[in-house]
Amino acid sequence: MRNRTKYFKMGLFVILSFVILVVFILLLGAKNLFSKTYLVETYFNESVHGLDIGSNVKYRGVAIGNIKEIKFVQEEYDLPLDDDRGRYVLIRMSLRSIFGKQQDQGVKEFLEDMKNDGLRVKITAQGLTGTSYLEIDFVNPERNPPMQISWTPKYYHIPSTKSTFTKIGASIDDLIEKVKQAELEKFVQNLNHLVESLDKAIVDLNVAGISQSTITLLNEFRQTNQKLNKILDDPKMQGLPESLNSSLAKMNKSMSKLDNILTGSQNEISVTIENLRAVSEDLREVSNNAKKYPSLLLFGEAPGAVNVKK
Repeated sequence: MRNRTKYFKMGLFVILSFVILVVFILLLGAKNLFSKTYLVETYFNESVHGLDIGSNVKYRGVAIGNIKEIKFVQEEYDLPLDDDRGRYVLIRMSLRSIFGKQQDQGVKEFLEDMKNDGLRVKITAQGLTGTSYLEIDFVNPERNPPMQISWTPKYYHIPSTKSTFTKIGASIDDLIEKVKQAELEKFVQNLNHLVESLDKAIVDLNVAGISQSTITLLNEFRQTNQKLNKILDDPKMQGLPESLNSSLAKMNKSMSKLDNILTGSQNEISVTIENLRAVSEDLREVSNNAKKYPSLLLFGEAPGAVNVKK
């Protein structure tokens, strides 16, 4: 008798525990069990690696549903064999609501307006685990135009956009293609030809000859100066104004500076040579005029003719 009572109590406890557990589960999931869901589909022209049935669907980071079905478009819609869009991947999602819209009426028009504003679906990687989820958000509609389809979707449709990794890969491919079209080999050849031309021009530049010409011109300049000094040492020229002596001193100082510049640098040597030649010619002319007309240096003009009365 006691054993029967013991077993009865134990069985009653198990049954009550099971009933309580079922009620607890129903209370927790009652909202989801009795809430309306919407089936929405989208299409991808890229790999959907990392997605699986049951993967989350999020709207701006908030979970609003999960993936119910993954297949190829040609398995669902009758497309011609030569239509490449049959190889697109079709994904159907179960959403708890259509972005806050509670009534079934006007859902299609509501989605059309949102799609025109840039509502798109894209594959988003979830950390480093290799898994992914679908992210629904607004993007620039001009940069992300909706995919062109030739069939009528059976459920609500939201266009997709390329994932971030796909966009990065496409950008790298475009960059590589542009680099190939840039004819880098031809550019390098032209650059080498330019370097060789510059080397040849530097080698052909007769720096030594230019320096020798400059030294010769400087020697001629010194000789002219010596001749001018001899003329000025003449007793007839002792009455020159002090300004002329000052000018000669400045000219001697300039000659010393010129000598230092020529011995220390070869920059702008051609222009300097031409200027020095002009100065030398002017000094030669002054020297010749001084020999013929000493008073020219004093009065600025040759003496006038004197009439001698007979």
